[in-house]
Amino acid sequence: MSTISIRPSLSELKLTNHACARQQQRGILAGVMEAVLTFGDVYRAGDGCIAYFLGDQATRRNGAQLRRIGDRAHNVAVVVSSDGAIVTVQHVARPKRRWHAL
Repeated sequence: MSTISIRPSLSELKLTNHACARQQQRGILAGVMEAVLTFGDVYRAGDGCIAYFLGDQATRRNGAQLRRIGDRAHNVAVVVSSDGAIVTVQHVARPKRRWHAL
């Protein structure tokens, strides 16, 4: 997977009500979301959204940086809309079929 040169940080993004509810329901911490945005593989998710996914490859590639948070961040996806809002966060085993690598 190629990486995008400029990645958003969590502080630059708005969190929608839906994403906030899903984050709490799924027990995904803000630090985990930041790690996914920083180190995850990037996909075009449809409707102008970008998905950041921290799967096996990204975890192996960034193992040293993810030492403390790696298990919690593994297989987590953060979906960001084109207007800079986090739409949802979720645990997924692999990238969704409709996601296309950038």
